[in-house]
Amino acid sequence: MWSSLLTRREKYSVAILSVFAFTLRIPLALRPELFLSELPYGDDAFYVFSIARNIAAGHGISVDGTHLTNGFQPLILLFYTPIFWLCGHDAWLAVRWTFIVNGVIAALCVWAVALLVRSQERTPQTHGLTAPIIAAAIWTFTFEIFTHITNGLETGLSSLLLLIAMTLFANLENDHRTEIKLRWRRWLALGIVLGLAVLARIDAAFFVAILTFVLFVKRRNTEAIIVSTTALIASVPWWIFNAVNFGSLMPTSGQAENSWPLPKWENITEATKTLSNMLSLIFYIPGNFGILGWITSSLTVIGILAFVCYRTKLINQLQIAFRLRSLFPVLLFSIALFMYYVFLFRSPHFIARYLQPLRILWSILVAASISMLWNKKKARPVVLGIATLGLAFGVERYTDNYFPTHPNFNFYEMGLWANEHPTEKIAMLQSGIASFIAPNVINLDGKVNADALHAHQQGRLAAYLRDEHFTYIADWKPFIEDIAAIARKDELYFDSVGMIDDVQLMKRRDATAPFAPTPATSFNPPSGTHSK
Repeated sequence: MWSSLLTRREKYSVAILSVFAFTLRIPLALRPELFLSELPYGDDAFYVFSIARNIAAGHGISVDGTHLTNGFQPLILLFYTPIFWLCGHDAWLAVRWTFIVNGVIAALCVWAVALLVRSQERTPQTHGLTAPIIAAAIWTFTFEIFTHITNGLETGLSSLLLLIAMTLFANLENDHRTEIKLRWRRWLALGIVLGLAVLARIDAAFFVAILTFVLFVKRRNTEAIIVSTTALIASVPWWIFNAVNFGSLMPTSGQAENSWPLPKWENITEATKTLSNMLSLIFYIPGNFGILGWITSSLTVIGILAFVCYRTKLINQLQIAFRLRSLFPVLLFSIALFMYYVFLFRSPHFIARYLQPLRILWSILVAASISMLWNKKKARPVVLGIATLGLAFGVERYTDNYFPTHPNFNFYEMGLWANEHPTEKIAMLQSGIASFIAPNVINLDGKVNADALHAHQQGRLAAYLRDEHFTYIADWKPFIEDIAAIARKDELYFDSVGMIDDVQLMKRRDATAPFAPTPATSFNPPSGTHSK
């Protein structure tokens, strides 16, 4: 494991960066309550919070405290549940503490990526601006990485476990190459980490399969069996839970994402945007220029990189200084994720998060390349200038996204309205934040509600709305009007009664007992909302 060791100077540098990465999350936890429902936490994060709160209160694995759900990734839930138990009835205090948890995870990621880069070096560089320090700095300051590992979901934890698994595998490969006798316990440890990675994000099962396949191809059958079997044993309770209770290995959240119509080319556009942001890493293009703009941006960055590689012979230097073959399984994993989520899945708005392994791989290559360029004195001013400009971009994005001048709290305010009308039963497609505030808001898109998911898949969503006696449906106007159109085909009518910011509220025309509908004339949005 000698190749994973950092020098004293590197340890101090990485320690400072990891503390800064942790501290950077603290201001987000100290914002007013309604701001906690804004970025970086999205609506889906509050599904996990609601489940953690219900488990802590003894109500089971459920968003609403009644219906069993598997629409979450289990490992991050295990981290959040004790927080909600300790905070008792103060659920928003628990949400604040989740930023601390994510800050710790981010700090550990900074250490993990530094160690991973060191494991790739043929001869560890001990002087100057080394690759581990650069990688740690990239993971501390890059906004794209910051936002994806601080989203309240599993991405940060999944990234940490993937980084650890990659480092363990690289060290095992290095020792095998030097004919150092490998103990089976080290392969067992890799299998355990991979099993935890699957529990952190279910699609890590692809990585386990790819890594196992690579070992079999290399005729290292014993190691392949140890790794795959251990990973399976570690993750099998989750597979059994899904299969027994829901009849599918895929959580309802994934099934729901894949069951709604997808606008033509939307996945391609988002994938192109993601790749463009990934290539530029520390920069970004303001606004939305469409797929042609993102393609132009990507080609421009690729052209610049090709020119730099040609003039500096960077690729040859990387081959001499780094041993990157152990990253090949991660490359295959990233390609598999890209093909699946872009061409076989219907969730364009999450593609940037789903392709996190590719972002990890790219950040490692960038760190290694910068360490090579830093040795050229003529390149140092350029590297410093780009880093300074990139830092300015990051500060601007951080401020604009997480401390916005004109924030929109539509789902939070929808939750307040629902809380003021406890006798009404309200269905929302995006119900995470609203249902966290008000228990009478029920998920309709099926992410955490298997009944709604099955009703939608079987074409009987209108019957579900009728049978469950919903008095209101609500969501962004284009979304909820589509639901109202589906209901009308089954002679179930919902009429618009007003807007709560961007959320359209629609009332059931023929609502009956057991819920007593509130007359439209009494519609009274909470403070900060308006009727239209």
